[in-house]
Amino acid sequence: MSEQAALVGRIVAPLVNPNEPESQVVELSVEPFSAVSHGQVVCTLETSKSTVDVESEHEGFCGEVHVALFDRIDAGQLICEVFDSVPARSDDGGGRRAATEGGPRMTKRAEQLARELEVDVALLPTDRFVTERDVRQLATADSPEIELDPAIAAAIGDGSVAVYGGGGFGRSLIDVIVAMKGLDAACVIDDNLEPGSEVLGVPVAGGMAALAALAESGLSLAVNAVGAIGRIQDRVQVSERIAEHGLRMATLVDPTASVAISAQLAEGAAVLPQATVWSAASVGRGAIVNTGAIVSHDCRVGDHVHLAPGAILAGHVEVGEASLVGMAVTTRPGLCIGSGAIVGNGAVLTEDVPDGTIVAAGTVWPR
Repeated sequence: MSEQAALVGRIVAPLVNPNEPESQVVELSVEPFSAVSHGQVVCTLETSKSTVDVESEHEGFCGEVHVALFDRIDAGQLICEVFDSVPARSDDGGGRRAATEGGPRMTKRAEQLARELEVDVALLPTDRFVTERDVRQLATADSPEIELDPAIAAAIGDGSVAVYGGGGFGRSLIDVIVAMKGLDAACVIDDNLEPGSEVLGVPVAGGMAALAALAESGLSLAVNAVGAIGRIQDRVQVSERIAEHGLRMATLVDPTASVAISAQLAEGAAVLPQATVWSAASVGRGAIVNTGAIVSHDCRVGDHVHLAPGAILAGHVEVGEASLVGMAVTTRPGLCIGSGAIVGNGAVLTEDVPDGTIVAAGTVWPR
């Protein structure tokens, strides 16, 4: 920053949804070092449940812009700073660190966390900017195996299930497991919860490192309770790690859900209360049909798809793997939603949605 440019204020990402600390940048409306006025929209953020315009509370000139279009960002993360005059350009490009030859590109916060946790940055991904979540996942994967609580080990039986994730979706799956016959929730696995604590009365065994100890103790079933709204790849990685430890993913169907005899549910699929999967439909591995969602006849729902509460797929609709279909989305019959797509809440789909497309909440597709 030049001596003449004084900091007026900072613009940070708000908490769009209390249940989702992350949101996605779906529109970016300012350029680095450009003028910005009070009330001007700086960017638009979206979660599975809502969309919000982030407005500047200050008047002046932007410094570096620390986010990019389609970034996943945390609540409280810096978007940009505002100065009373045009500031000098920094050498590091703002909140991002340039990659060394062949190395990862990291946010400053991720770089700091990697130093604190002594993570080998050479093992981090290089095809995108690395976030704090990536660093924590790598640190957890490298952590030593833990000793399982003897009480948890003693209670493991044929129908015992480990619930991977102790957040809102984890609590939902615990209730489904309790309601089903022949299954019981043996423990919760969550890197952010203290071992020995409880989630709905189910003991926390520890983080990812507990998987090996559970498998050695005779546990054979687990469920992926990481909802990973907007970052379904995180959910895919959890499923992969469950499989790496020799555990099968339990298929869950709440007793209040309706699943046709001719429908097919792959391993790890979860059908939540009041949801419907009807004639000759198929739901892929690790896919979620959330509360009240409807999968009509002859639909094909791919692996790790998340159909949010109240989503409605008309007949013969196909949804590609690792896609998110938001709450109260409706479709016409026979269309295809591509792999990796994100369809915002309340959208109406009248034509195919290509792979990786983001459909804004409340819109009609195509626009």
